[in-house]
Amino acid sequence: MRTETDPVVVVGGGPSGLIAAETLAEAGCPVIVVDHMPSLGRKFLLAGRGGLNLTHSEPLDDMLGRYRPSDARLVAAITRFSPTELRAWSASLGQPTFVGSSGRVFPDSFRATPLLRAWLARLLNLGVVTMVRHRLVGLDPVSGTGRGVNVSLAATTPAGADGHAGSPPNGLHRIRAAAVVLALGGASWPRVGSDGTWTGVLGEPGLGIGIVPLAADNVGYRVGWSQVLAARFAGVPLKNVIISVGARRVRGEAMVTSAGIEGGAIYAIGGAIRDEFAATGTATISIDLHPDLTVDEVRLRLVGRRAKDSISTSLRRSLGLSPLAVALLREVTGNRVPTDPATLASLIKDLPVRLDGPMPIGRAISTAGGVKFSEIDDAFMLHRLPGVFVAGEMLEWSAPTGGYLLQASFSTGVAAARGALAWLEADRPGRDGYEEITDGDTVWRFERRFLMSNWTCIWGRGCHGILPERAEHLGHGCCSIGAELDVDDEAMNVAALAATLSPALFQHHAQAAHGGVFSDDSRTSTRVVDGACIFLNRPGFGGGAGCALHLAALDSGESPTDWKPSVCWQLPVKVDWEDHGTAEVATVRGWTRADWGAEGETMAWCCTEEPEAYVGDRLVVESLSEEIALIAGEAVAVELRRRLAPG
Repeated sequence: MRTETDPVVVVGGGPSGLIAAETLAEAGCPVIVVDHMPSLGRKFLLAGRGGLNLTHSEPLDDMLGRYRPSDARLVAAITRFSPTELRAWSASLGQPTFVGSSGRVFPDSFRATPLLRAWLARLLNLGVVTMVRHRLVGLDPVSGTGRGVNVSLAATTPAGADGHAGSPPNGLHRIRAAAVVLALGGASWPRVGSDGTWTGVLGEPGLGIGIVPLAADNVGYRVGWSQVLAARFAGVPLKNVIISVGARRVRGEAMVTSAGIEGGAIYAIGGAIRDEFAATGTATISIDLHPDLTVDEVRLRLVGRRAKDSISTSLRRSLGLSPLAVALLREVTGNRVPTDPATLASLIKDLPVRLDGPMPIGRAISTAGGVKFSEIDDAFMLHRLPGVFVAGEMLEWSAPTGGYLLQASFSTGVAAARGALAWLEADRPGRDGYEEITDGDTVWRFERRFLMSNWTCIWGRGCHGILPERAEHLGHGCCSIGAELDVDDEAMNVAALAATLSPALFQHHAQAAHGGVFSDDSRTSTRVVDGACIFLNRPGFGGGAGCALHLAALDSGESPTDWKPSVCWQLPVKVDWEDHGTAEVATVRGWTRADWGAEGETMAWCCTEEPEAYVGDRLVVESLSEEIALIAGEAVAVELRRRLAPG
């Protein structure tokens, strides 16, 4: 059987995936979010480029009618995590919302960036691990267990190409997951990550899961405009019209482009347009250029036309038609606009525009199609792959713009996460945030949140140090106050090793020779020279920047942990010891600002509390495995990696 610490893997770092990760982490699950892009939330940021439309304020029943198909599972998901819940969630991140004049709902900042920044910070605090630049290439059940899923990932950049430690040599990574939530999006805007390549993994010839082919939705359509109209009116809105296809009618706006027509009214009838193309191979929309008048009222206004007025002047004076509306009448009639009032009135109320086809899917706002609802159960789990749940735009629903897309993405993400939690509940033991391992008379308690994070030391790569003001340029890291020494033996070891350092590797060799390496005769801490530890070689030093003891150890082919003070190699790990009479309890956790004592109160930056440092390619339980073994012993460290390290 799986261990209780197998993570839940969320594949996809958009709104559906991130809200699923938050829901799972708040329930106590260790969570890893995987995305093939270098950072999370890229399409979310794109959605907020012109103002982040989170949801809509219309009555819920009206909202539910906007979705195609109106599947019962989708309806239930939106009902349970409704616009009210979504707005409250946004407010909880410091982004209260307001209702615009159109009924659409926006955060007060009107932007996606502040909301995403606060959201990612929350996920970090919940212990969610991120694994970027990795693409899903396979899913299969853990053999012989009945529970758990093996997730196969491929690195999207060569090992080390981004300046960090890379993936395994062959670029593949395999994670044993307790459950998986797939939130891989559609195929629109591939440059921000939604490229639809997952269809090859889930569909044929992959797992054989039924998928409705992805199609452009909320997209413009190509029209063969004349050069005159395209040159003069590209980018001009056509306001207050009704656009229809068959019985489907939508009032709103559209915009002429150099290659066709797009806009809210077009997007709203996109499903009907797709159906028309599918049924007949062609589609023609009808535009009512004056929806506030009946055809007879239009005719009567045209009857009184002055003989000296041109058609264009008459249409503007009698009906108030815009220059674009008049130009469309000329375009459709080949510049032979009928003069008969009845014929012209009918054309104004029913102007046919033939569409040549949709714009490319990469230019669509969203996509229709995806995993068929028949492939999932009421908990959004795939029938063919127990433990794998599906959310967001990769499901076959579609909706118009106006907040409906993000609402369903959030709602299905929550629903899939709750489904995963229910599925795991039967065999999930209680969690208190710590992994316990007993070794003789010592009980080791390891903080899962930190050990399952992707924290890494970023000294020289954005570390701001521990001073009252951020000072990346100084290159001090956490060496500004020197190193406290644990016992006399450690002081003796440091003194002996310092005596072996050559000036080529030790920038402050002369100061050490004349004043020693300790702050005073107690030898309880290293000496501070020019604002930092005497052993710290500053940026630009010819022998190499960084700890002279560390560099000398590497130069000698030895481990830096044998040369440096223990506080230096243990950071950022903190061990709290408690005597419980019959046993000692050692709690191993991530260092916090408070652990620095008085210095911590004035620090402007602390790496373990800042998202900039959570960019490693490995979990802390793996990257600091040597240090953990020195702290708790090799046997405990091996067991800890077995429980926590994926793969």
